[in-house]
Amino acid sequence: MVRPRLVLATFVLGAATAHAQPAAETVSAPEAPRQPPAGSTQATFVSTTSQPWEVLLDRQPVCATPCSMWVEPARFVTLRSMNERSRVLLDVGYLPPSPTIVAGKPLENGKYAAGITFTALSGMGLITGITLTAVGYGTGSDGMTTAGLITAVPSALGLYLSIRLMQSAVPEVRIGPAQPYVTGHTVGLAGTF
Repeated sequence: MVRPRLVLATFVLGAATAHAQPAAETVSAPEAPRQPPAGSTQATFVSTTSQPWEVLLDRQPVCATPCSMWVEPARFVTLRSMNERSRVLLDVGYLPPSPTIVAGKPLENGKYAAGITFTALSGMGLITGITLTAVGYGTGSDGMTTAGLITAVPSALGLYLSIRLMQSAVPEVRIGPAQPYVTGHTVGLAGTF
């Protein structure tokens, strides 16, 4: 029952477009494909996660990841996050004239929250260790000095690692060369970061 309706709709659309076409002598030849401007970059924009990024050229939106386009020379490229309450802008800059893959990595919330928590805790441990060490030296108490050093040294290491964890979680952009590939019926660009 559904199939005859689809056939009828296709026939009616085909008949309507047949009457709307101009006469044969006024039909022009199809346009030749336009070539990109000299020095343009064949750029492929992707996201490292399922969160898409909006691609901006000179602060004007042009597409959302994943997408591929020719970028003219001297066009400033920016990625803008799409699924967050506070939007993140990642300045990519000007692209090299060779085929390029641009990958946007969003904020990793879990790593960032863990980094903040461990930074606060290890920072308090470091302050406590410094205080115990200073009081131990001032009063001549070897036990308090030893306790301060035992607390301060691992806390300083923990503070360093916590800050590195937060730094690894922030949004970033990765730019790499793209290599064309052909496999079976698939054609595309591949890159490594």
